[in-house]
Amino acid sequence: MGRIMPLVINGEEVHDRVVEEEFDAIKKHHESRGEVVCCDRDPEFRQRALDHVINRTLLRQECLRILGENPEEELDQSVADLKSQHGSEENFYRNTGYTPQQEDQIRQRVGETLAVTRILDHLLGPDPQPSDEGLRKFQLEHIENYQTPEEIRAWHLYLEPMGAEDGYHCYEVLRQARRELLGGADFEGKAKQICRPEHQTDLGFYRQGTMLRELEIVTFSMEPGEISPVVSSHFGLHLFKVVDRKPPVPLPFADIRDELAKQYLQDWRETKIQEIIARLKSGSTIETPTLEMAHH
Repeated sequence: MGRIMPLVINGEEVHDRVVEEEFDAIKKHHESRGEVVCCDRDPEFRQRALDHVINRTLLRQECLRILGENPEEELDQSVADLKSQHGSEENFYRNTGYTPQQEDQIRQRVGETLAVTRILDHLLGPDPQPSDEGLRKFQLEHIENYQTPEEIRAWHLYLEPMGAEDGYHCYEVLRQARRELLGGADFEGKAKQICRPEHQTDLGFYRQGTMLRELEIVTFSMEPGEISPVVSSHFGLHLFKVVDRKPPVPLPFADIRDELAKQYLQDWRETKIQEIIARLKSGSTIETPTLEMAHH
């Protein structure tokens, strides 16, 4: 038999329950985003939980070393603010699963968050004020996030089979239409010949995310002038011709300056926090949980 040796950070033992609560919170976060969370991802989530707990503990210890204990009035206010976010104390207990008898545990968790906030505010100092030149450079470095989406314009032949046998027939009709189009036949004329009038031929310009993914994969992989193979979707059978393409262009700086400044500061803060944590880890003794075999 063996037992799990606890997490110990600079001589302070961290209860297993803290890591388990963090693990549960991470899984619930991913579930709330609609992700399928199965046991295959447990090792990933467990390592992330361990990292989070280590980082928070190091920052809390640094706060105690430099700034001292949390002022009682600040802690009282932080607890009150947390409960008010739920509308009432009753809602807070119902939503979080805590009980009034666990007030000490609540204050401990809130106190840890407060300590982390205090030490980061102290170590980070005031936010930098990036210049327009710096923000323009930031936009270019992250241009994929600050440009118009690529768009294509496509023409479309669409047939809706009325059953399995009709599906084969519709496929052969579109297959023959493709041969004729590749030979120079007029697309609009062919649409009038084989498609129902209410079915749109010219789809206009569109971006990814606005139509069926299986159809976008085909059309956005094509160049202007190309004609697709016959493509199947749960709606029916399709044949496309891409006639034009609009490449992405940078968004006007004036329109996104505030958004750029916000993201710049967020990235700056995250980078600095990681530097602080790396420095704290380099000067700390961290014993991660391990299985110790009992001696007989």
